[in-house]
Amino acid sequence: MSFRNACYHILAPASEAHEYKKRSQLFDALLIALIIVNIAAMMLETVPGIPAVWQHELHIIEIVSVLIFTIEYMLRVYSSASGPNHPAREATTPWKKRWAYIKSPMALVDLMAILPFYLSVFVAFDLRILRIFRVLRILKIGRYSRSMQTLVTVLRNESHSLIAAISVLLLFTVIAATCIYYIEHTAQPDVFSSIPASLWWALVTLTTVGYGDAVPVTALGKVFGGLITIMGICFYALPAGILSSSYTTQMQLKRDRFKDTVRSVLDDGKLSDHDVHHLERVRALLDLDEEEAKLIVRLLQHHHKSAED
Repeated sequence: MSFRNACYHILAPASEAHEYKKRSQLFDALLIALIIVNIAAMMLETVPGIPAVWQHELHIIEIVSVLIFTIEYMLRVYSSASGPNHPAREATTPWKKRWAYIKSPMALVDLMAILPFYLSVFVAFDLRILRIFRVLRILKIGRYSRSMQTLVTVLRNESHSLIAAISVLLLFTVIAATCIYYIEHTAQPDVFSSIPASLWWALVTLTTVGYGDAVPVTALGKVFGGLITIMGICFYALPAGILSSSYTTQMQLKRDRFKDTVRSVLDDGKLSDHDVHHLERVRALLDLDEEEAKLIVRLLQHHHKSAED
């Protein structure tokens, strides 16, 4: 296997690697550990007293992390040419595959994890903005989390429904802010000084957070505030309901796929060692709970035996 193909399989998540699986698992563990250390160092830099004592060590961690992340990014771009062709497209050239990878969300996260550091070397950069971009490095763990990938799939599948629900929420928030402004402005000109200022009250009231820094004092304002709070419970439950329903559907699809795999290997009436290994691999790819997978296998085995009898 060429160096490029070896890099592709080692850099891929271990659950997706077809070759060099153990090396891929080791790389995943080391990279996740580096990300956690890097985020911890970034957090410690904000603790009073620690930067003055551990400034050199924290700077070394940052330099080493950026160097490793840079090498990782370059190798991912280089080895992406070994990736499989998209089934719906014709065979593409290695450079087209690399460009497609560079534009992918995870590649952009990888780039944003290192780009601010290099920009700060040549351009005067606000350290606070630099820290904000550094925290994006924790998103790199999403590459190795099946749960995060499932959530991304849910967000992508339900994007139209979520946009529609959020649009309604934003519209209702503006209406609530406008109404409370005209109701309370005379009584509290400093608190409800404008409609944009009233948006804060509308947002925290509709989400039923109610921090108490802006509250209506007139009778009509209190009645309107209570009505908005009740309506907020209904309206702001929409996105949560959409996400939870779609997430449950995705998990059920994974269970159904695992069941289909179990049925296919039970055609001969028994499970060989190869079948067990194959089912375990499928379970890991689908990110199913081990006990749940075992229960599905036992139930289908029992059903298969009952059908034979």
